Amino acid sequence: MEKRLGHGARREERQPFACALQVSWQVTSGETRTVRATCLEVSAQGARIECSQPVAARANVYLQAPSYGLMGNATVRYCRPHGLKYHIGLEFTWAAALAEAGRKKALRNTDA
Repeated sequence: MEKRLGHGARREERQPFACALQVSWQVTSGETRTVRATCLEVSAQGARIECSQPVAARANVYLQAPSYGLMGNATVRYCRPHGLKYHIGLEFTWAAALAEAGRKKALRNTDA
């Protein structure tokens, strides 16, 4: 299996996790953007999502999942084209112990 760039820098492995998300962030003009996205993988420290729009690296995003609730804030670590969409790597701002209820519930659902 091919190792993804940056994969070795993670503190813990991400687990496959599919759920719909709403992602919000501010662009440089100060305008707030909100788009629908899909969570692909999640860990206590971060996530990989798929989105129809690019989000700038180092942008702060706010995540909410209709099925789980508030997922919290995260920082964009990378944004790469993937077909007609973008794969975006996120690092959560708050540790899992302090996470919002939605992220805690999502993490419990990835436990085997």
